[in-house]
Amino acid sequence: MASPTILVKVPEALLRRASLHTSGSARELVVFLLEKRAQELEQAQRRQAYEAYYASRTPEEQAEEVELLDEFAAADAEISDKVMP
Repeated sequence: MASPTILVKVPEALLRRASLHTSGSARELVVFLLEKRAQELEQAQRRQAYEAYYASRTPEEQAEEVELLDEFAAADAEISDKVMP
C-alpha cells in the first residue's frame, strides 16, 4: 500500500525569508506547518465536543460536578496547609 503524498508549492520568497537553502529544509518546514495545522484542527474539534457535552448536561449532573469540585478544593486546601505551614 502506497503512502499518501501531498504536493505543496511553497513560494520562493517564503523559503528565502525562512532562510531555507535546501529542499530537505523546506520539506521539514512544510511538515512542521502541516502538523501544527492538524493539531489546531484536533483542538478545535475537541473544544466543540466539550462544549456540546457541557451544554447537554442535566442540572443534576451539573450539581454533582460542583459537589465533586468542592470536595477536591477542600482536599487541596488541606494538603496545602500540611505542606506549607
